[in-house]
Amino acid sequence: MSVTRHDPTDQARSRLAGCADRLGGTAERFVAETSEGAIVLSVLAAFVVLWMIFWTVSTASLDVHIDNDEALGWAQHFAFGYKHPPMTGWLFILWFSIFPREKWAVDLLIVMNSAVALGITWRLLRDHLDKNRSLLGLLALMLIPLYDAKAEVLNANTVMIPFWAATLLFYLRARRGLGVFDAFLAGAFASLTMLGKYWAVFLLVGMVAASLVGPGTKRFWRSPAPYAMAAGAIIAIAPHIWWSLNDAASLQFAQSVINHTSFGETLEKSALYVLGAVAYIVVPLIFLAALRPSRAALADIVWPADDDRQQACVLLLVPLILPALVNLVIPYRLTPDWTFPNWALLPVVLYASPRITVDARAAARAGVVALAMILAVVIASPVIAGVRVAYGSDQYRPHFRQVAELADRLSGKPVQLYWGSGDIIAGLPVYLPGARLLSVGPLSDEGRADSSVHGLVVVCLTTDAGCRTIGDAFAKTGARTATVALTRSFLGFTSPPLDVQITVVPQAETPARATQ
Repeated sequence: MSVTRHDPTDQARSRLAGCADRLGGTAERFVAETSEGAIVLSVLAAFVVLWMIFWTVSTASLDVHIDNDEALGWAQHFAFGYKHPPMTGWLFILWFSIFPREKWAVDLLIVMNSAVALGITWRLLRDHLDKNRSLLGLLALMLIPLYDAKAEVLNANTVMIPFWAATLLFYLRARRGLGVFDAFLAGAFASLTMLGKYWAVFLLVGMVAASLVGPGTKRFWRSPAPYAMAAGAIIAIAPHIWWSLNDAASLQFAQSVINHTSFGETLEKSALYVLGAVAYIVVPLIFLAALRPSRAALADIVWPADDDRQQACVLLLVPLILPALVNLVIPYRLTPDWTFPNWALLPVVLYASPRITVDARAAARAGVVALAMILAVVIASPVIAGVRVAYGSDQYRPHFRQVAELADRLSGKPVQLYWGSGDIIAGLPVYLPGARLLSVGPLSDEGRADSSVHGLVVVCLTTDAGCRTIGDAFAKTGARTATVALTRSFLGFTSPPLDVQITVVPQAETPARATQ
């Protein structure tokens, strides 16, 4: 008599496979039986909820990112330009006219920016793909880290994502239908993308290139569409151009990314940019491989026969590859992270070929994979928060709120004016909402007059000798000063100590006389 023993590992694998099959079947029925509107709303709602949980937990040990602090500073006044083009500042003005200046509101703005971009992209995909291909494409985009895990801040890079997608949506509609209103919106959204970051110049070049290729070229140029597009672009960008003639801050910042390196270093940077961009889309490429495309299908993907898909290829590849080529001629600070907005048309390029079959089962399985991967990241978020506070590259970010609270406590009343070491004061605007940065030297006549009226808090890193000298000069005249070692802990992880010196210069007893 023999006894058969079952390997526990095989049993576990069998149960896991059975669970995956049941989950896949449930997802397939949901995709097949539910209206696409309900599906998309459910997917986008889950996206917002899960990534809000992730950012809330994974940054619980940190304060607001300095890029968002900077944008909050811009939001104190409306302008047609700042250090960057103005779109980020405008969105912060609009958002924080509704929501409080709190970290959760900043996180919600960032997640909603990506969700709105994905919603616009869904309409773009449905113009060119059926329901199942569009759903597969939407889920594939959600697994590009630039839409979520890397989109930690709303800055000049991420703010472009929804506007870039809208530009492509209306350009392709105008190309196909020659509608004047679609063309006008395409031009306007192209300029609005430029108002996010000048990186959008590559989008404009891509649009020009696309307008010159394909069987519909003559038809397009003989219609009013390209001229309506130009009109929309000029109207939307004109106020910023006028502003730039009087204040070239954003142009100067754009010029600052240009550097002078050897050709070998430049070639290496361009190659790393391309490889990094490809690495970001590894999951959409795996999804394509899972569809088992034939050689004929792959050839059809590389250069499709129909005009719409040719346009999509040009609009995806030209803005993606051109930066690497420009870098060979004019070397500049180039990183694949700048491709945040570039990917909206990737699903059309990868999944639109009629030689590829995409059914409800494929879309459902992609949904299960996306949900599993995002849940894994969310589950890991507490550990991520601990690691970031203890070993993160930004040693200042855990301490912005602590510095602001200490400054208020030493002042005895809300701070109105502050100055100090750039690395630490960059993170104070959200935590000192009624204060502003002193824009001149504190020991200058103008600086002394301003501090006599409003008081002044000088925040110095103890390693910043120049800042400490100014703080000590005020201390000798009776200003209160304190030197503290700040730490922050989360789930047993503790940040390295950060030593800061805070000096509080009180208001003059008769400020009106002090300003005379």
